[in-house]
Amino acid sequence: MSKLKNYLEQGVSFVKEAWTELSKVHFPTPKQTIQATVVVLALTIVMAIWLGLIDLAATRVVRQLLS
Repeated sequence: MSKLKNYLEQGVSFVKEAWTELSKVHFPTPKQTIQATVVVLALTIVMAIWLGLIDLAATRVVRQLLS
């Protein structure tokens, strides 16, 4: 019975601490979320183009070496 009480006390303590930490979290505004999403999408597109060009160049070099 003592173990069960100990587990329950630990569980309650964990929930209290988690709730306290959650109250410290700063959630972004919808405007900040949209801005961050736009930045991520733009960087993803730029990186996709960059990697595509590198892949194209590397493919051409390998084909030239193999032929």
